[in-house]
Amino acid sequence: MSRELSTTGGGLLHGLDRAEVLAATVVQLRKDLNAPELEVPAVGEGAFEALRAQVLPVVEDRQRQGQHALGVVLYRVDLPEAHAKRSMAAGGLSELAGQLVLRALQKVLTRMRYAARSAGK
Repeated sequence: MSRELSTTGGGLLHGLDRAEVLAATVVQLRKDLNAPELEVPAVGEGAFEALRAQVLPVVEDRQRQGQHALGVVLYRVDLPEAHAKRSMAAGGLSELAGQLVLRALQKVLTRMRYAARSAGK
């Protein structure tokens, strides 16, 4: 894992230790990447890398389709262009795939946090 991923995603990655968070993250990635073939990996330490490995071919395919197709992915995942460019410079498409996984995980955790707050009111 790159230095940027370890500093930006370290705390988030613990969410993948919970089955419901991991499953929701895969659902989010399927939706955002338009990639129904993504599968839920085993819960645990290797979940992040397993997800990144599944997302990487999708990102490679979108890049082959052209800048617009890749831009659509970045827009749907809500990854700022500047962040994507830094990721590409730091580690190429593998780094970008990792950032897409982290952003989907962040969206899931945020949604769960706010759902819990509103349920408690």
